[in-house]
Amino acid sequence: MKNIPIKLAGMTLFLDDNKDSFATGDITLPSLTPMTTTVSGMGILGEIDLPDAGHYGAIQVGIAWRTINKDAFALVSSSVKKLEVRGAFKEYDVTGTKFVTKSIKIVIKGVGKGIDLGTLAQNAETGTSNTVEVLYIKIWIDGDEVFELDKLAYISKTNGVDDQEDVRKALGLA
Repeated sequence: MKNIPIKLAGMTLFLDDNKDSFATGDITLPSLTPMTTTVSGMGILGEIDLPDAGHYGAIQVGIAWRTINKDAFALVSSSVKKLEVRGAFKEYDVTGTKFVTKSIKIVIKGVGKGIDLGTLAQNAETGTSNTVEVLYIKIWIDGDEVFELDKLAYISKTNGVDDQEDVRKALGLA
């Protein structure tokens, strides 16, 4: 089926398995930038910057709140927190000439890195925001697992391919 992606039609955010959707805001998802190793020497003309499979630089998620609220302060503590983001994407099915909904689910475990309280101005949002350092992230699209990264358990999977399986075996972790 050929679909044209349109927009994110709805989103919820849950903290620590609390299924009461908490607060309203926007989420800035992380950039997934692999770490690299520069290789040079005999047999190579110049340098090659090769990505290190499964190894990523620091990964952060940002949450922008509409106002200052208690949930924003829940992400300030140094304990590991679990965020579950669920979204509904609208797409247009050109073969059936109708709109369809696709789901996305993102589970993140991380540690709060701070809070920007924002600005108090009458009749305006505060711009309050949190930053969370990601230790674990897993993404499903329409129920299919498309990405999983667990930095502390040597797990890095993309579309079902486990980049670190041989490393875990070599280290006695599998």
